[in-house]
Amino acid sequence: MDIGVLMLFQNHPNQAMDDYDMYKKELGICELVEPLGFDSVWAVEHHFTDYTLCPNPIEMLSYLAGKTERIKLGTGAIILPWHKDPLRTATDIAMLDNLCDRRLLLGIGRGIGRVEYDGFGVDMNESRGIFDEASEMVMDMLETGKAKKHEGKYFKQAPRDIRPAPMGPYLDRTFVTCQSPETAELIARKGMGMMVFAISPWKSRAEDCRLYREAFLEYQGREAPPVVANVFVMVDEDGDKATELAHKYMSDYWISALDHYEMDGSHFEGVKGYEFYAKSAGIMRDRSSGSMGDLYVNNQIFGTPKQCIEQMNTIQELAGPVTFNVSFSYAGLPYDTVKAQMKLFAGQCLPQLQAAAPGTLAQAS
Repeated sequence: MDIGVLMLFQNHPNQAMDDYDMYKKELGICELVEPLGFDSVWAVEHHFTDYTLCPNPIEMLSYLAGKTERIKLGTGAIILPWHKDPLRTATDIAMLDNLCDRRLLLGIGRGIGRVEYDGFGVDMNESRGIFDEASEMVMDMLETGKAKKHEGKYFKQAPRDIRPAPMGPYLDRTFVTCQSPETAELIARKGMGMMVFAISPWKSRAEDCRLYREAFLEYQGREAPPVVANVFVMVDEDGDKATELAHKYMSDYWISALDHYEMDGSHFEGVKGYEFYAKSAGIMRDRSSGSMGDLYVNNQIFGTPKQCIEQMNTIQELAGPVTFNVSFSYAGLPYDTVKAQMKLFAGQCLPQLQAAAPGTLAQAS
């Protein structure tokens, strides 16, 4: 199975520094991904806060394209409602794919951050419609190399050629972020891959994966590709130390996510397309932040190398065939620790995981 590294570019108060200095350190982590043997590196998209400082994943990956030769480069993900010109988005994607010799993995999503929607002047009530229209336009442009005349609810487009020409096909390497059962079915209908984040317990995530695979088989007449699972990792030869660090830094990350997304806020209520988040926010308000933090940590991967492989095997058993993107740098974890655990994972976990096919168990020795 493929194992990628998801980069966050978080400037967390646990290790606050100038944005420039943080970028230099995070880029140093990015440049370890290929020599350590991972299969891909992914960049998120977020704006305006310390939560993550990667406002342009395509530009970030263009930089990394020039620093790498083998690994795939993934957008994790481009939030389409924040991009008001599908033609520009498709052209930028085609440009990156040409630069990196068709190593691009395309992740797209809808986003849930009110601070970002308000910052770009986009009504969250319209996010589902914007995403659906934009994703259809972008994918058609990438697959055909042409922007067709379009008169839609949200976008108008004159016919034009995409240059440089896209290096299709793209459908089999495009993934949509998913946090709800409704979205899983929509992704399957589009014939795209699904990407999940370990926010809710894996039993509920596994149900979304099951719904996706069943719907994909129904709509596409073939088996779904493996789901991409994004998880945080804390690995150490000392399992107790790894557990202690995980509960400290993963919990602190969760608090930063809670603040950025206002996950326990009431603003999701009555917003079209965010009914699942409104329900989840109500549950969070009824529980302490500490208990929610513990729940979040327990969805991630931590312990000795053997324990980490076993936990990833458990996810395979629950969710079915998945590949993983792992995050090593988050919440101001000291960079010496980031590099050390990354190298340990690469040496003692990565070979076993890569030797196992998605949906099968890796050898935990």
